[in-house]
Amino acid sequence: MFKQRVITALLLAPLALLAVFYLSLPGFVVFISAAFLLAAWEWSGFCGLANNSMRAVYVVLTTVVLLLLYLSLPADLDQPLASQLLLHSLLLAGVAWWLMAAVLVLTFPRSKSIWAKRDWLKALMGWFTLIPAWAAVLYIRHTGYAESEFTGAWLICALLGLVWAADIGGYIIGKPFGKHKLLPRVSPGKTVEGMLGGLGFVALLVTVVAVWQDWPEQTAMWYAAALTLTVLSVFGDLSESMFKRVAGVKDSGVFLPGHGGILDRIDSLTATAPLFALIIAILSGLY
Repeated sequence: MFKQRVITALLLAPLALLAVFYLSLPGFVVFISAAFLLAAWEWSGFCGLANNSMRAVYVVLTTVVLLLLYLSLPADLDQPLASQLLLHSLLLAGVAWWLMAAVLVLTFPRSKSIWAKRDWLKALMGWFTLIPAWAAVLYIRHTGYAESEFTGAWLICALLGLVWAADIGGYIIGKPFGKHKLLPRVSPGKTVEGMLGGLGFVALLVTVVAVWQDWPEQTAMWYAAALTLTVLSVFGDLSESMFKRVAGVKDSGVFLPGHGGILDRIDSLTATAPLFALIIAILSGLY
């Protein structure tokens, strides 16, 4: 399993980076939309849909929503966010949803009485999870595009680096030293020590970047934003674990050998991307 996981990662990571840096903006939209639609297919498995035909309907509806949103967004997303009502609303909705999701996770299993037997509500939760994150990734990729076509790509790498640092730190510290369960009713494998390890690795990453940039004035905000996003990434992982537990499945899908499904790889990204996009807008003076 570990060998298969490593091979899949080594094949996918370069492909993802090439897509982020070298696809045209329309090509990137197609690439990221395809990934999120695969994730929508996996989410439909959490909704109790009776068969593949019903799951396909959910994906088709998601496709229509993404297409309508894309056609409604301005061609140039690199403009003050507050002036872009639709995009701004999507990002704020994403942040609000993840605050609500954190409450659902913290109060699980009591909270499942609200949603576990309501398939339509779980379907809506899927849209709140995926659609704002999709919009956030598009916005981030467009950031600063007029000055440099790679600015947004590097920002996406920064977000991925933060999420990966949290995951790696959580594994390296949590695996050998994890003694205290974080939320065992949601995810028995998560430990307090692992979460602290993730926070430590992210703080180290921010420190390295700050030293490289000669400690700019925004460094304090970098730390605050990075640590907040790290906690949010943990809830992204825990939220998916909660839905998988209720659905009675170990992995969200089988698209990625050794890794499970697409959702298993992007759960932290879906939680952090909307807030990250808002932070980028604020720091770049485009809010």
